[in-house]
Amino acid sequence: MTCQIVHLRDHPQHLTTVAGWIHRQWWSETDTPLEAIERWLSTHLGERGFPTTLVAVSGGEIIGSVSLHETEAEDRPEYRPYLGALFVRPDYRGRGLGQALVRAVEAHASQLGYATIYLNAADATAGLYEKLGWQIVERAYGRKQLNIMRRLLRTAE
Repeated sequence: MTCQIVHLRDHPQHLTTVAGWIHRQWWSETDTPLEAIERWLSTHLGERGFPTTLVAVSGGEIIGSVSLHETEAEDRPEYRPYLGALFVRPDYRGRGLGQALVRAVEAHASQLGYATIYLNAADATAGLYEKLGWQIVERAYGRKQLNIMRRLLRTAE
């Protein structure tokens, strides 16, 4: 499989698709409307590169996405920035695309000068991130009892 990982800002036609994925995966059973996710993603289209969403595209089709944004732990100001909303279309899973998206966000964060990034992961997915060098820094965080994980980066010189 050949794919490119690019910024959503360069392919804004995919914003609605990514918003749908995020809403269905994490917000569909809440009061948060799809339009709120679309508004949030529209803040990722700026030229500064933060916040940002990266998308994986193959043959003109979007097949995955991941975001780098301020936080998912408002009450933990030291845990910033955050990798979030990693999603790979089910028919493309098991091919290393999730790992490629994580690595792309790590590289982007490093280029922006961040030395550390964070994420929230359920127990079922924490192992994937641990294999990629992430460490759990806090367990059972929040109402969903997630793990807060950290990745130390080598910043761009």
